[in-house]
Amino acid sequence: MNFPGLIFLIIAHYFSGRGILRLFKLQLSAIQTTCFSFMVGVPLVSFAPCIVQLLKIPITFNSIFFSIALLTGVCSIPLLINLKRPQFKKIVLPEIYEWPFLLACLCLVILSVWRAYYYPPTARDMISGPELLAEFAVREKTMISSVFSIDLHTTNNYFKSPYITCLQIIYKLLVQPFGQVWESVLYIPFVVFIYTMLRERVHPFLASMLLFFFMAIPDLFAYSFVMLYDYSNMVFFFGGFYFLVKHLENKQPNYFAFSVFLLGLATYIRVETVMLVAILALLPMYNFFKERLSLKTIALRLGLMIAVPAGFYVLCMYVFVKAFVPIHYNATDDINPHLGNIGNFFERINAMNDVLIFGHQGTVVYGYFMIVFLVLFVADIIYFLADTKAKRFNREARFALIGIAVIYLGLPFLGYLFPLIDIMNTTKRGLFKLLPIMLLYMSNSGLVLRLSDWLNNLGSSKKEPKATAKPAPAIAPKQTIKASPKKKGR
Repeated sequence: MNFPGLIFLIIAHYFSGRGILRLFKLQLSAIQTTCFSFMVGVPLVSFAPCIVQLLKIPITFNSIFFSIALLTGVCSIPLLINLKRPQFKKIVLPEIYEWPFLLACLCLVILSVWRAYYYPPTARDMISGPELLAEFAVREKTMISSVFSIDLHTTNNYFKSPYITCLQIIYKLLVQPFGQVWESVLYIPFVVFIYTMLRERVHPFLASMLLFFFMAIPDLFAYSFVMLYDYSNMVFFFGGFYFLVKHLENKQPNYFAFSVFLLGLATYIRVETVMLVAILALLPMYNFFKERLSLKTIALRLGLMIAVPAGFYVLCMYVFVKAFVPIHYNATDDINPHLGNIGNFFERINAMNDVLIFGHQGTVVYGYFMIVFLVLFVADIIYFLADTKAKRFNREARFALIGIAVIYLGLPFLGYLFPLIDIMNTTKRGLFKLLPIMLLYMSNSGLVLRLSDWLNNLGSSKKEPKATAKPAPAIAPKQTIKASPKKKGR
């Protein structure tokens, strides 16, 4: 492994992402700012090979190195304009009761990083698509290589987003032949962000337990090192949803803009995400009307929410794919020719429920995460109905339920529109987007919050010193007043 090349890329990811974050002027903690800087920097750096190819420059170590350096410098301009002295706060170590779950999470992180580094790409979609294109691009110094002389009519994997292809080119040239290490650069900050998000809402013990429960989902953990689009797509879709919820709570437009940007990156990674974003737009639209905003403001915000992901879609399909894939492709050929048969949509929902959520395959893929969410959701409803004094679903919980409904109904709708989106592959991995939103709901569950309050009260009562009886004030000794001697008369 070329460690100097890896360090250079880590720095490039951070500063390119940090510069973009500075543009949005978000009020985040230092840890969350660092996490999103790395996460945003991964897709930003991936544009470098595309720029080199569009300029018709040979793809070599030097050209990729300098293009990344130039791209990072441009993205870092907001940092240079408003340069501030960094403020380092005292690091607060986790409590002792958090360590068991956190150590288990650390073991999973180490295993994921090792497998991403040590093993070559093995996924079928990769070795017949992005990995194949990247390997030939490195060998022949161009993305329009002789690989397209091979008969690949049985697969459409080379028509997908250039996101993974470009990252593989970068990491093959600058780090090691297998590439893939960029997955860990995205995975670790996302896990840390999830932990900070949970810790803001529930007791630290529950936060560490929920984090481990989330990380141990079988297929989700596997795809943290098995190279495919779906884990990255989940990260940025959830980030966009999370900041959209934050905007609906604090009404700050910069949070809305950053949410739209992240949803655009999610679309850049998987282009069909643009349709899920269009459905998700119903959530802010309802709240905008409820807040009685002007029609012009509502139209501008919703137009921005659709236009930015649509722009990334056009960039992928009509610029990158059209310029780099010398084979004709028309996405409209994949549309369902029998759209009048609406029954296909409900058949998709039934198949998704029977096979993936409530069937044996669902336990293999998602463990018991979805089942626990459903049990907790039903328990919350019963708890609210039984106790009239109990707090109802808070705003974040309600928004999370709406986000879950968008994914739950949106994926079958995509399968209804495009039959190539099957249940056991695309839909199965598309449901990854449900999992962090379900985790957000769990951290806002009425029962979980009540348990968290009990743990907080238990901890505070133990820290309070025991009341001790105050000693009785000492009695001052009686003062004896000596009588002054009587003066004898003369």
